[in-house]
Amino acid sequence: MFKGGKKAGNFSPVFVALLAVSILLGGTAGIAEEKPDVYLTNRSNGKILKPYYQLLSFKPLTISLDDPRGIACGPDGLLYVAETSEGRIVRFTQEGGYKEKVLADEPGSGFSGEPLNLTFGPNGNLFFITPQNGIWTLEDGDPKKRPERLVRDEYFDQGEKPHDLALLKSGEYSNDLIVSVLTERPFKGYVIRIPGPDYNQVRPFISRYTYTEMGQKETQHLRVPVALAVNNIGEVFIADHEKRENHLLRYAPDGEFVEVFVKSIVRPLDLNFASSGKLYATLGPLWGDDSTSGGLKVYGKSGSQETYIPRQNIWGVGLCEK
Repeated sequence: MFKGGKKAGNFSPVFVALLAVSILLGGTAGIAEEKPDVYLTNRSNGKILKPYYQLLSFKPLTISLDDPRGIACGPDGLLYVAETSEGRIVRFTQEGGYKEKVLADEPGSGFSGEPLNLTFGPNGNLFFITPQNGIWTLEDGDPKKRPERLVRDEYFDQGEKPHDLALLKSGEYSNDLIVSVLTERPFKGYVIRIPGPDYNQVRPFISRYTYTEMGQKETQHLRVPVALAVNNIGEVFIADHEKRENHLLRYAPDGEFVEVFVKSIVRPLDLNFASSGKLYATLGPLWGDDSTSGGLKVYGKSGSQETYIPRQNIWGVGLCEK
């Protein structure tokens, strides 16, 4: 019995209406799942795109860039984008109405190289990759400060290039930087760990995974670990781009292999997690001689595909959440 003597089956019309609305919104609590603001870089036209889920299409921001690749949402709510061929990183508002150079390869800047992928650490510092000139950081992502090159000694062998990066979030390696390294043929890429807070020593981290074929467990070396992402519980996800091994792989925070999260994904390029646990993945050609098809895919926590919006020439995916 409810207060006032009403029986359990006698609901008011207002209550019934509210219940119906809550179910439509996706839960009895009446709270719809908030989607992050998603931003993609388009290499061919220099635009930043936002998904328009209702029409399975994209809306461009007004700003125009030159060869945008990696993109990240900073602690200040601004979008930071690597203009790779221009050798610089710029930032602007989520509406695309404000632009400022963060750093550039120019005399007196203390920086050289072509930025490719970037991310922010928990302390607000910006970390980014230049495949030819290594790994860098910029304190607070502040244009007034000088960038610092990490791993100062020459670590990478000829034919090896750092490509993507992420910060670990839990366990004994929390706040360490991880970096994927691509190699020339026969494609035996790997992931290194760079311990904080100095980020100048390199440790091996991930190079293999396990799969089952014909009832037998087989161990496979990573081939082209093109993208890294860490979810909100600290698990590490790696996208392998090589055509024979197009998988999304899941690892524990200490680098121990867990499972093949998505068995087949065609040419992944970039990964990013929302706080809800959903994984956003861009697809497309890594090398110029590939075909140009691609798009944005969204995966649930179980690895099931929830959304696919096709689009050519996209590269990075950045998420902004309140």
